[in-house]
Amino acid sequence: MSRRIKNYLNLLRVRQYYKNTLIFWGAFFSESLLDSSLYFTLILGFILLCCASSINYIINDIRDIEKDRIIGLDKRPLATGELSVKFALLVIILLSGIIFFSVTFIIQNMNFTIMIILILITGQLYNHVFKRYAFLDMLSLSIIYLWRALAGCFLIHVFISPWLFLAIFEIALFLVVAKRKGDLILLGEENASKHRKSYEKYDLNILTQFQNMVSSSLFLTYSIYLILHFGLFQAETVNIHEYFAILTIPTFLYIILRYIYLTTSHPEIARNTEKAFFDKGIILAGICLIAILSYSYYWEAIFNILEMWFNNFNSF
Repeated sequence: MSRRIKNYLNLLRVRQYYKNTLIFWGAFFSESLLDSSLYFTLILGFILLCCASSINYIINDIRDIEKDRIIGLDKRPLATGELSVKFALLVIILLSGIIFFSVTFIIQNMNFTIMIILILITGQLYNHVFKRYAFLDMLSLSIIYLWRALAGCFLIHVFISPWLFLAIFEIALFLVVAKRKGDLILLGEENASKHRKSYEKYDLNILTQFQNMVSSSLFLTYSIYLILHFGLFQAETVNIHEYFAILTIPTFLYIILRYIYLTTSHPEIARNTEKAFFDKGIILAGICLIAILSYSYYWEAIFNILEMWFNNFNSF
């Protein structure tokens, strides 16, 4: 029974669902995350993004069954024969039905629906066309991350900051480049090219250059965004509570460097990014970054909550 459940989870690629948490980023950076009236909509939106992602993954696995068998991807149950293609098609129909019912009768947000459609279309363009062409494969996968984040913004009707747009695209490209590099290291350049035709155009040297370029751009984008957003370049506009956000800049740089180190020395992490979340260094740095950013963005709300609790405590 446990083996069968594991096969179902691998088919749906549940371990990749963390990518869909991008739907919450718009709420966080628009300072709307404490608005409880948005929770149901955002959580349902997250579930629908997961359904759309699983559809793309399953179709990709169906197309790549033979190639996956050659290179021995034992986590893909279609390639191992533990689940049938017929069953996979039934799952696609079920997930499509959940999406259709939800956007028709529950959410009813046209822009969000368009983002779901774009995720599916971009995913299938990647599966059928772009995955065969170097550079286009990385760009198309990165764009899917954008659709996820924009879906969250449309869902709660918040302004789509160009900084959010740029940062998420760069984060996605950073992860995708690391995955390509990890594939070449782990599978070897010859086997990697059998798995993906586009890998014929890549080598470790060029991917390392891409990684350096994207990571530098990502670090600068994040740093400049914080300085401009909180007005940290002028003394008269600085708020001490918001100024703490500057501490996340070296923390963010550490996460970038740590991830590059992990994916280079342990290339299997690049192929399964979720494994990086179990690294102690990234866990501690991530907690610090989230905690400091949360305080800088929501310090007024935090103080109001603490004051309310204090007053209620004194009233007893």
